[in-house]
Amino acid sequence: MQIWLFLRLVLVVALAAPVSALPQTSFTLDSAEEATRRVYPNIVRPSIPMGGHIRAVRDQPYAQTEQGPLSLDIWRLNDELPRPVVLIVHGGGWEAGDRSMESTLAAELAVRGWVAVPVSYRLGEAGRFPAPLHDLQSALRWLRDNASRWQLDLDRVAAVGASAGGQLAALLGARNDAGVRLSAVVSLDGLADFTDPQFISAQARQPSAPTRFLGGTYASRPDVWRAASPVHQVGLHSAPTLFMQSTAVTPVLPGRELMRERLQAAGIHSEVIALPDSPHTFWLFEPWFSAVVKNIDLFLARWLRRPPSGPSS
Repeated sequence: MQIWLFLRLVLVVALAAPVSALPQTSFTLDSAEEATRRVYPNIVRPSIPMGGHIRAVRDQPYAQTEQGPLSLDIWRLNDELPRPVVLIVHGGGWEAGDRSMESTLAAELAVRGWVAVPVSYRLGEAGRFPAPLHDLQSALRWLRDNASRWQLDLDRVAAVGASAGGQLAALLGARNDAGVRLSAVVSLDGLADFTDPQFISAQARQPSAPTRFLGGTYASRPDVWRAASPVHQVGLHSAPTLFMQSTAVTPVLPGRELMRERLQAAGIHSEVIALPDSPHTFWLFEPWFSAVVKNIDLFLARWLRRPPSGPSS
């Protein structure tokens, strides 16, 4: 079965389901690997680098919600140097996923000298827009308030997001109004424009996760759809942005080229890198994972200055 047919079937079934039928475990490393392996049987799940040169401090609460605390993890070299920060936002269609899915990416960035911070945010019914955006802004403020405790260089902060997390990271960087200025953003196959006409038409015919995330149809909530679209928030304050994208036909994720053009028109650097023959979940598996890490590291080094790295970078 061709990849686009397979992924289309999976997404139609998953995204058409009601929110109550989508537990947060519906998008995990195991489920992503199983689905991806059917089309790419030779994929490999990368392992976390071993050794005492990096440390991970998990489950740090940064905000309290009606559903309970929201937490983040901190991955960094085991030293006392102030280091630049990379907030990592997981994917899962705004309804599923978990920050632990990004632990290997966080560890690889930590080895290279960045303080990598995978973050949880509200999902599903509790996570209707703009709640996740507010959560990420709260996480950045928590990092600012705890900078001395964790030796964080808050003059050098970036965000990396995957899929739904890519949309949120790009929006965070386009707005750049959290009180902690982002110097760079990397979006891994994230949507940039909910108001794309073809996207609106597709959602009108078959409402799915984006319509649920935005609390209703475009016809009923056009201002919300626009406010959640990174492409419409670009301004002179926006962060340089790298879009890394798959060659998968589905899901349809519009707006990245238009956002790149608008950023460049505002005098802000942006680029798009497509990984050949890659699925939507490319950032989770080899043979694409190493290229993801390399490109993120190079892009961050350009805009945040490269920090001293660990022995195995």
